[in-house]
Parts: sequence; structure tokens; C-alpha cells
Amino acid sequence: TDDTLPGDFGDDSLDTGDVPVEDRGGMTMTIPFSEGQAIPAKYTCDGQNVAPAITWANLPEGTVEVAIQVIDLEADDYTHWVIAGLKPTSGGLLEGVVPAGAVQSKNSKGTVGYTGPCPPKGSLHNYLFEVDALDSHVSLTNGVDPDTALQAKIGRAHV
Repeated sequence: TDDTLPGDFGDDSLDTGDVPVEDRGGMTMTIPFSEGQAIPAKYTCDGQNVAPAITWANLPEGTVEVAIQVIDLEADDYTHWVIAGLKPTSGGLLEGVVPAGAVQSKNSKGTVGYTGPCPPKGSLHNYLFEVDALDSHVSLTNGVDPDTALQAKIGRAHV
């Protein structure tokens, strides 16, 4: 399931209630901000730069692992986060928490883990938040380059 969100920051008056996004197969993901609205500053370089809570439900039968990616669609697919090795039964990630056993690639900034959206001031960017239900485990180590991490999950996704 994916959700494209604009990255216009700084409006603290936004409704940041959890918003489920449904995939064609019934799989859903929930993030703490609305599609089409600004991403709250706490999840960006203008705030705490913390990874948002992301939950999932209705995974396809046979899912053995979950992976998440966050990509800036206006910046040559700048990778903000790839995390894999997530247990399907966990139902999601808590804000700012990387569960035991999960692996994170480097982001396009060159650091391991999440780095929040940070487009140039005055520009509007769209972000892809994608949760993938994988039918086999990916073999990655922490700090792998983002392209390798993204390629590793291709062909393993159910949806």
C-alpha cells in the first residue's frame, strides 16, 4: 500500500489523526497524517526528524516479512527510509522505534535509518510511504545502500 503526501511543512494547525489507506487487495496502512496535507514538522528536518508510527492490517496470506520505504518523488526518488525484517504479526511500528531484528538501509543522505523530509524552502514535494507484504525474507544488513535494499524486496511483494 502506498500513500503520496505533500511535504509542505510548518502548519501546526493540521489534523494529524491516523488515516488508513487501503490497497487494492484489502491491505491497509495507517500513518499519523492525512493524504494531501502537510507532513507534521516533528517528522521532518524542521522538527524532531522522528520516524512516524506506521501500522498495517489485512496482510495477504503467506506474508513472512514486512518492509517499508519512504521516497521523495520530486527529488529523483530520494530515499528517506527503507526498513525490512519487520514481523507481520507486530501490526506496525511505534513512532521513532526500530524493532529488534529489523534492518535499515542507508538513506540518500548517507546515514542509516530514517531521515525526515527536508525539501528546499518554498517548494512542494510529494512523498511515497509504502508498506510491502513480502512472501520471503530479504537478506540485508544494516547500512546497505538504499538501491540494494529496494531491489532486494522486488519480486517478493504480495501486493
